[in-house]
Amino acid sequence: MAPKKKLAQPTSASEQAAATAQCHPVRHASKQGNLALLAPNRARQKTCPEPLDEQPPAAAEAVRPVDPTPENVVPAPPTEPAVPASEVDLSSISELVSAEEILKMPEELGFLSAIGLDFGWGPSTVMQWVLEHVHVWTGLGWGGSIVVTSLLIRVALLYPQLRSLQFAAINQEMQKDPRSLEAKKLLQQAYAGTSEERMMRRQQYSVINKALRERYNVSSFDVLWGLLPIPFTFGLFRVLRNMTYIPVPSLETAGFLWFEDLVATDPYYILPVLSTAAMAGTVLVNMWVSPKTAQQEAMKPILAFVSLSGLVITCYLSAALNLMTVALGGATLASTLVFAIPSVRRRFGLPMRANPSPMSVKATYEPPRSAPAPTGIRERLSENLNGMKKSVSDSVSTYTGAITGGSEQDRAERNRKDLIRRLEAKRKEQEREAFEQKYKR
Repeated sequence: MAPKKKLAQPTSASEQAAATAQCHPVRHASKQGNLALLAPNRARQKTCPEPLDEQPPAAAEAVRPVDPTPENVVPAPPTEPAVPASEVDLSSISELVSAEEILKMPEELGFLSAIGLDFGWGPSTVMQWVLEHVHVWTGLGWGGSIVVTSLLIRVALLYPQLRSLQFAAINQEMQKDPRSLEAKKLLQQAYAGTSEERMMRRQQYSVINKALRERYNVSSFDVLWGLLPIPFTFGLFRVLRNMTYIPVPSLETAGFLWFEDLVATDPYYILPVLSTAAMAGTVLVNMWVSPKTAQQEAMKPILAFVSLSGLVITCYLSAALNLMTVALGGATLASTLVFAIPSVRRRFGLPMRANPSPMSVKATYEPPRSAPAPTGIRERLSENLNGMKKSVSDSVSTYTGAITGGSEQDRAERNRKDLIRRLEAKRKEQEREAFEQKYKR
C-alpha cells in the first residue's frame, strides 16, 4: 500500500485562519455576504487538513465561551413552597354570614350578635340586650319594640329625673343665701392681689361653700343625676343606627302608618317635627315651673336656634331613629308635665312657681321713657333682641362688676342700682365681719 501523502500544515496564524475559512465557509458566510459558500463542497472537504489536537496560543486566545441559554428565553419565576392543607386556618371563613343566611336566620335571643352587632361592654350592649329581649318575649315588631324600649328607659330614669329637679331647686334656694353671694364675691377676687391674699380668699371660699352644702344637704355628685340618661339614650341610638346599616331584613316592613320602612327616612318629615317639638316643649315646661330669672329670657333665642338645628339634622335620620326620639321625647315631656302638677311638687319638695301679686311689688323709681309700643313684627323682634342683650349685660355686670353695652338710660339705671347695692353692702358689713369671725377657725 502506498503511503498517504501528508498535507502541508500552516505555520502562522494568518495561514491557519485562511485555511479554516476555505475548509469551513459556513462560519464566514455572514461576514462575506456570499450565500454560495453555504453549499457543501465535498472535494474541498477532502483536501482540508484534520483538526489538530493542540492549537497555537494565538488561536486559543481568540476562542471565547458561549452562553448556552438563548436570549429570548425568560427564566421561570421562583415558586413558593406549597403549604400543607392541614396548616391552613379556615375558621375565619366559617364566621362570615352571607345575606341569604341572614334572611333564613330566626329572630331569637342572640340574633343581633349573630349578624355582627357586638359593642363589647357598656351602655350600648345593655340597650341591645333590652331591645332584643323585648322583641323576642313580647312578639312585637321592631317598631313596637323600639317604642316599648324607649318607654322603659324613661320609667327606669324617673328617679334620676326627680333627683335632678330636687338638686336644681335646692341650688336655686342656696343662691339666695347671703353667704352664697359672699362666696361668689370671694371667688371673683381669688385671682387678684398677692399670693397670700389669693390663698386666703380661696380658703374663705372653701369654708363658706362647705358650710352652705352642709346647711342645704347638697353633694358635689348630685349634678350627675341629670347626666345619667345620656349614656343609655346614646347606647340605644347606636344600636338602632347599626341595625339600619346592616340592615336587619325585617326592619323594612316593621313600621306603621306612613313609615313602613324603618331603614329609610320619613317621607313626610312628620317624625322629625314631632321629636323636635317634644324636646322644645320639655324645656319650656321646665322654664315655666321654675322661678323666673333673668337667664330665662336669654335662653329663648338659644332654644329656638337649637330646635331649628335639631330639626334639620333629624330629617336625614332613618325612621327607626326618629321613632326612638319621638318616643323618648314624648315620655320625657309627659314626666315633666307630671312633675309640674302642684300637688306632686309639694309631695316631693319641689319649689312652686311664684305668682306675682300687686302687694309684693316694690315701688321703685323708673326714668321716663317715651318709646312707643311695638306694632309690627320687625319692632317686636327688635324689642326682644334688646331685652336679650339687656339680660346678658345684666348677668355680665353682676358677675364681673363691669358695665357694658346698652343705651344711656340703661347705663344710668345700672349705675343707680350699683349705688344702692353698695349702700346695702355697707349696711351688711358688720354682719359679714361677724360671720367671718365665726367661720374663720
